[in-house]
Amino acid sequence: MNHPNPAVRSWDGVYVTNGMLKDFDGEPLYESFYEYTPSRHLTIVFNVFVFLQIFNMLAARKINDEINIFDGVFTNPMFCGVWLVIVIGQIVIVSVGSTAMKVHIAGLTSQQWIICICIGFLSLPMNLVLKFVSDKVAIKMGNEKDEDIRIANEDYLNLRKIAGQ
Repeated sequence: MNHPNPAVRSWDGVYVTNGMLKDFDGEPLYESFYEYTPSRHLTIVFNVFVFLQIFNMLAARKINDEINIFDGVFTNPMFCGVWLVIVIGQIVIVSVGSTAMKVHIAGLTSQQWIICICIGFLSLPMNLVLKFVSDKVAIKMGNEKDEDIRIANEDYLNLRKIAGQ
């Protein structure tokens, strides 16, 4: 079973595309194919992006280089509710969103789901590593006066002392 476009390959009758709408010359690649379903490749990219954000929501709860990002996570029901709605919404969008949400009509396989979630989870160890990077490594942006920076650093240290008590 061959597809009219030679750029679309088929293994056992299942069409595989790279997700590009046009080739490098600007010519349409898969117009005849997209009448069937949007790309699974781009569905995976979308899913990975959202799961990176979902896990980053956990990491972003603690902004003062605190190591235990899960401390007190269940004491904020609003956060838990919003987080669960986003996770469930993403699962529904990818699983049954079909062409209305421009995701693959069959959703993702269980292996693809596992890959997406594992890649998304990588934002947590990356956040942990970045907590140990010195602030001196980051570039100084803006045109703040040294005195203003010194005062802001003192305020920050005082806030950390108060939070630690």
